[in-house]
Amino acid sequence: MNHAFTPFDEMANTYDADFTSSGIGLLQRQRVWSLLTQVLKESAVSLKILEINCGTGEDAIMMARSGHQVIATDASPAMIGKAMDKANGLGIDSAKLQFIVCPFEEISRKFEGQKFDLIFSDFGGLNCINKDALKSLCHDLRNLTGENGKLFLVLLGKYCLWEIAHYSLRGKFSTAFRRLKRKVNFSSNGFGIQVYYYSPGNLKKICSPGFSLVKKFPVGLFIPPSYLDGKYATDPVKLKKFEKREGRYGYAVFANLADHYCAIFNKNNGKP
Repeated sequence: MNHAFTPFDEMANTYDADFTSSGIGLLQRQRVWSLLTQVLKESAVSLKILEINCGTGEDAIMMARSGHQVIATDASPAMIGKAMDKANGLGIDSAKLQFIVCPFEEISRKFEGQKFDLIFSDFGGLNCINKDALKSLCHDLRNLTGENGKLFLVLLGKYCLWEIAHYSLRGKFSTAFRRLKRKVNFSSNGFGIQVYYYSPGNLKKICSPGFSLVKKFPVGLFIPPSYLDGKYATDPVKLKKFEKREGRYGYAVFANLADHYCAIFNKNNGKP
């Protein structure tokens, strides 16, 4: 099936340089991985994992190298191409890791009849769809989740303290509080992207009754948003302090005050 060109195809060329390999990007991903690893270690056997909006494959590669069987999807053929090149360069067995072009709305049909132990989504891919689409996707994901399956989702929250402080100090109050709007329009290379912000409470309601929220954590409470990388990346001492504070004080109660938050759900068996 041919897929329409998206802004993310254009972003694929610079995504790793702009985020994955940036000082802040590395810290935020390490924070996610520290939480994700705890979930992966709960099982003594290899898990079958579906990743959605996988981008250039950094998370999928980590999970596959940790011994799990991973299918990673993204709506952007360019992102999938970058991910495949990266995995091939590392010599990762295709039996352990597959990359497939598949937008959210095709996931249910594409993987019909399959069951996954874990479904994973990182760094705000789910913020690119509205509430109704997200609710429909959660319903589809429930049908693809095994009896003891989990969702591990990382989204942009509604009340990022870093963002509020940074832009308020510059008198840009509309930008400081933009996450409180129903949606925000961004432009990238002539393409418009609509972003929707969900609190952990919003997400809990959207995912119910098929899933129950069991844990949540801030990702970027002390670590700044990635667009501030130019301001802080040249100061490794300060970045290290941010990282330590994140690990020490990143309590669940602060999840909605961070740049992103991690939400872990268990499947509710027997419920639609």
